[in-house]
Amino acid sequence: MSAEESYNRDEGQRVNFRSSIFLNHFVRHVSRWGTIVLLIIIVWGCGAVPTIKEGSEGNYVRLPFVRVLLAGGSSDMTIAGNKSVSVECVRAGKNLVYYASQPVTVRFDKGSLSVTMRGSRIGDRFDEVLITPRSKDGLLSYNNVSYRGMFKIIPDGRTLDLINIVHLDDYLKGVVPPEIGWVGEPEFEAIKAQAVAARTYSMSHLLQYPDKPYDMKSDVSDQLYHGVDVEKPLVSKAIDETRGFVIKYGDEMINAYYHSTCGGYTDDIDEVWDKKAAPYLRAVNDSEFCAWSKYYNWKETYTAGQLKMRIEEYMSSERGRVIKIGDITDIYIKSYTPGGRIFELTVQTEQGNYDLGRDKIRWVFKRSSNPEMILQSARFKVNVNKNANGKVETIELVGGGYGHGVGMCQCGAIGMSRSGRQFKNILTFYYSNTNVVKLY
Repeated sequence: MSAEESYNRDEGQRVNFRSSIFLNHFVRHVSRWGTIVLLIIIVWGCGAVPTIKEGSEGNYVRLPFVRVLLAGGSSDMTIAGNKSVSVECVRAGKNLVYYASQPVTVRFDKGSLSVTMRGSRIGDRFDEVLITPRSKDGLLSYNNVSYRGMFKIIPDGRTLDLINIVHLDDYLKGVVPPEIGWVGEPEFEAIKAQAVAARTYSMSHLLQYPDKPYDMKSDVSDQLYHGVDVEKPLVSKAIDETRGFVIKYGDEMINAYYHSTCGGYTDDIDEVWDKKAAPYLRAVNDSEFCAWSKYYNWKETYTAGQLKMRIEEYMSSERGRVIKIGDITDIYIKSYTPGGRIFELTVQTEQGNYDLGRDKIRWVFKRSSNPEMILQSARFKVNVNKNANGKVETIELVGGGYGHGVGMCQCGAIGMSRSGRQFKNILTFYYSNTNVVKLY
């Protein structure tokens, strides 16, 4: 008898209902008021957005799930659960289901997946593996970080992708705390605003990667997501109280960009990035609502040689060949965005002039004290200091803000909350001509 057959007998094989475990343990919900819940089959292929239906009879709404890429590039992954888990192994459309109470290791093996439990390989040649807690309060962990929902492991080339399929509001509980930072009751309306902005961003980006089996990445390319370990009761309360609320412009959900500190003014999206203009992402005067932020004002000072090296490194990387610009002879700003950020800046050198600008300039200059960190913002003025012979010695940037400056200023939202503004007022201030509506 093979190890696979032995595990089927010992641990118990379940019928081949793909996704049945996930639906049974995570989608099923009956409220204390006796509302009826209907389950619909979740389809992870064919581009369908995972949802369930909930509500009283005749009044159903769809509750969205989100598929988050947690990790990739590894040839093996070990998954643990705080309680017993179900391991559903898919091979050529057929499903083999096992139970495990100890960590499960999935490996990329000759073009497919193999699964090991308790030190023994239980099977191989699998196309994908789905791991689901068997109890409602069960959690899964990877690299010592715990998550709600289920895990899906699939091959990507010669390595593995780990995808967390989780209810949107549970996902937000792992997103909003690191995004909004350490806040308390006076900032509660700002937390609610952040929750609605993050929910809107998430829903407007579902299926943004049509050729990928996930909707979001767990880093700053989408939203920082750190799972259960960062959850905070006050943040979870804000998410629950704003359940289903999103931001719309007309009939469409907006791209709800946000950033840390605007420095007094947000900006037009098409001025900051090479993107289409949006009537709800325009420059607005934040006044001094974010003035409490340590990044409201900042200063960076470079030697001429230091800045020359930064520019050469960036341009060489962009062009794929070594670029030498010669000594810097001057720097001047040609134009600003409506929100006071650099639109175009010229660096004069012995080899000619080089034009830089927009948000990309943050990756060119970086910080004077730490070349591993990008510049706080593109909202700055330039002071060029020369010696008696007219040679540039130092360049000083006097700026304000932290982040790209598009959409909601998080520190400004906190300042507004402290002054008594409600979350809907905060959101419609930063996202011009919008409405906050309840979607589910």
